[in-house]
Amino acid sequence: MSTGFAAVWDDDGVRVASGDVNGFTVSELQFPPGYRQDPFEPELPYVAVVLQGGLEKSFRFRTMHLDSACAVSMPAGARHGARFSRVGARVVIVRPRDASSSAAAGLRRLVELRGRAFSWLGWRLASELRATDAAAPLAAEGFALELLAAACRESWAERSFGRPQAWLVEAEELLRTRIGDSIGLGELAGAVGVHPAHLARAFRARYGVSVGDYSRRVRLAWAATQIAAGDRPLAEIASEAGFADQSHFTRLFKSYAGVTPGRFRQEMLRAFYAE
Repeated sequence: MSTGFAAVWDDDGVRVASGDVNGFTVSELQFPPGYRQDPFEPELPYVAVVLQGGLEKSFRFRTMHLDSACAVSMPAGARHGARFSRVGARVVIVRPRDASSSAAAGLRRLVELRGRAFSWLGWRLASELRATDAAAPLAAEGFALELLAAACRESWAERSFGRPQAWLVEAEELLRTRIGDSIGLGELAGAVGVHPAHLARAFRARYGVSVGDYSRRVRLAWAATQIAAGDRPLAEIASEAGFADQSHFTRLFKSYAGVTPGRFRQEMLRAFYAE
């Protein structure tokens, strides 16, 4: 079975949609509730973005908890198992097909990725896997490259400068968890105890975008998750995501995901949940 340029099949209860682009394999996997993955060693490195649900990856010396809007850079040979949440998980993976490529070389460290709008790139890739036009593979390649570049930069930043300060992590988490709130820069800075100008500079340096842009992308990513998950009214989702104007939300969402909210729901449900 295929949809767009991706092939779709079931693998031991996991629904897979996968397609090859120039130098990479792009896949979306839907894991059923409570699914367990036995320990294995990936032969090639990859970047995984959690779109919906959550999972726990268990390594020899650490456990990594990943939920929606989280991502991970996984080096080759990093032996681990995984246990998925009670609602399962929907994950997008980008994997270089050549172990000697520059992209593979940049994924040599195990790094949890929360900045740089990884969720946004994951949703764009999921959308392109389902697109039926001739430009879809090219668009998917572009988003795959952007995702890999962001992952490599985040890995390099952590290696060179260490993990971000606690107050910066707290600020990013507030933006991700207070989806429907309109949080101004001053309020956010006050909540983490730093000057607004310092927060603005540090946030852009770490995450590559302004606080406002990051907040907007996080809210749109949350809306995309809600739209794909069921049949809740689009106006209700837009309101809960902090967008009072439905037409404004539609314009922003189309810029974010490449299609309108209604078309996005149709593509996600038709392609992935089709029997």
